[in-house]
Amino acid sequence: MKKLLLGCLIFIGLSGLGGCGKNNKVAESDEKIKLEFWNFWSKDGGEDKFFKARIKDFEKKNPNVKITQSNIPVDDYMGTKLATAFTSGTGPDIFVASPGTIGNFINAGIPYPMEDYFSDEVRKDYSKASLEAVTDKDGHILAVPTEQDLVALFYDKDLLAEKNITPPETWNEMVDAAKQLTTDKRAGITFEVTKGAFQNFLLMPFLWQQNSNFIVDGKANLDSPEVIKVLKLWKTMIDNGSANLKPSRGAGDVGILGDDETALWIGGTVGIRALNDEFKDRNIGVVPLPKPDKSAKDVTVAGGWSFVVNSKSEHPKEAAKFVQSMFLDKDGKNSTKWNTEAKFSYSPRKSVVEGAPKAYQQNLAKEVTDQIYGTEVPELTMSPEESDIIGDMIQNALFSTTPEKAATDAQKKMEILLQSEK
Repeated sequence: MKKLLLGCLIFIGLSGLGGCGKNNKVAESDEKIKLEFWNFWSKDGGEDKFFKARIKDFEKKNPNVKITQSNIPVDDYMGTKLATAFTSGTGPDIFVASPGTIGNFINAGIPYPMEDYFSDEVRKDYSKASLEAVTDKDGHILAVPTEQDLVALFYDKDLLAEKNITPPETWNEMVDAAKQLTTDKRAGITFEVTKGAFQNFLLMPFLWQQNSNFIVDGKANLDSPEVIKVLKLWKTMIDNGSANLKPSRGAGDVGILGDDETALWIGGTVGIRALNDEFKDRNIGVVPLPKPDKSAKDVTVAGGWSFVVNSKSEHPKEAAKFVQSMFLDKDGKNSTKWNTEAKFSYSPRKSVVEGAPKAYQQNLAKEVTDQIYGTEVPELTMSPEESDIIGDMIQNALFSTTPEKAATDAQKKMEILLQSEK
């Protein structure tokens, strides 16, 4: 998963948009149904080519439908453009949302229920957790998950071999390895050190390893021993000088490892394609995230983008059918193309991973498939206010005060927030 998830904080204003829809006039009977599809992927990139092919196929089978794809610059998409469009009633018929943003749209009543577009066979093919993450309390599936970016510890095999260091399995081993591998020109380890949804995202599995969470049974849990332990872990690597505090690019960019800027990198499997293609001469390995101790459970977090149909669209059924044609095909061919050709990601559909050995059983992907795939838990969906409190807590713990005080202060704020939401 990339740092794109930082956008979760800008959708606060969506909570009041339940009645907003598109302002387009109803099409005359002899006019085509027009659908707008917004996303942030680069024009002429793998994703864009995938969409163009799917649009062409759908329009051929449905000649009364015209789909216009808009590739919005990522900063605009994750900035205010999408929120502003819904505010003004001109939101697209189809768009993409992350776990960090989907809750805002759900609260605004924007997603169109998609459960009727899942055949029994396709629904069973999806991992249970991936569907639960986009299902509301009434059982409506409000988005279509399409990918899973699994977080792991990537490392430079040659650098570890030079120091006779084995890939770390525990937190202490990771701290020691990062310190030994630090030089004047290279960081020992890189993880996200700036505030945002991506930083919150990376912290999640370290809590789950301890069977804990930010919020437990609807109650704030930020001052728990488990949260404080994780904050201390990250702070230790900052204080001992091994953490990369000034990465040359976003900390979620695997090029930091590929370009020898760091020896260890905590990041997502979305970077595997770049490592195999752009940095194929580098000797890179990957292991599950280190745990508090070897007896703790292996668990990682899965991020990724889901496709959402606007319930306020003039033509939600046609929009839903288009999404269905892209990702809910019974044979999974389109999903396979999306996850293995347009990009590299782990599909939430089991048949895709099992049926594409060339993609998932070679090079680094094989290591992930064998060691990490299957231990994932979907990224938590949090409100912007919850995410902000957690983000402040992490930043304060790392740079301003002690982990204990940061956690205590955040606990009070979260308790007030959760109480106000009842």
